[in-house]
Amino acid sequence: MDKMQKIEENKTPMQSAMEKIRTAWIAAFISAAITLIFIVISLGGNTLLIGIDAYAIIDFVLVVGLAVLLLTIKSRIAAVILLVHYLASQLILRIENPGVGGIGSIFMVVAFIAAYSSGILGTFSYHKLKKQERMENM
Repeated sequence: MDKMQKIEENKTPMQSAMEKIRTAWIAAFISAAITLIFIVISLGGNTLLIGIDAYAIIDFVLVVGLAVLLLTIKSRIAAVILLVHYLASQLILRIENPGVGGIGSIFMVVAFIAAYSSGILGTFSYHKLKKQERMENM
């Protein structure tokens, strides 16, 4: 058995849930940072970024807000909204700009979907474990 398997076996369910949540909020902050970079580039007059304009700031604020909710209160709703919002954004992007993407883009999409899905699993596990703790302490 290698070292990583031993470390994985020693994790408590709460540690595992927290790790999944951390994966999601980090992905959300990365996504927000990428969006902000594209906003700044598009405001500079770059026309290569079709569909990115000042209104994308709303998207940026939404994703940052959801990431903060994940980070602070481990919000299940925020985790679900992040995944749904990401899927909807990708769908709209690809419908409006059929030439966007490539193999690297597909890997990035899969990575974000995995991270946000992990966050959903983590938040639901976290709140289930917290509820069990409260019940045991009664």
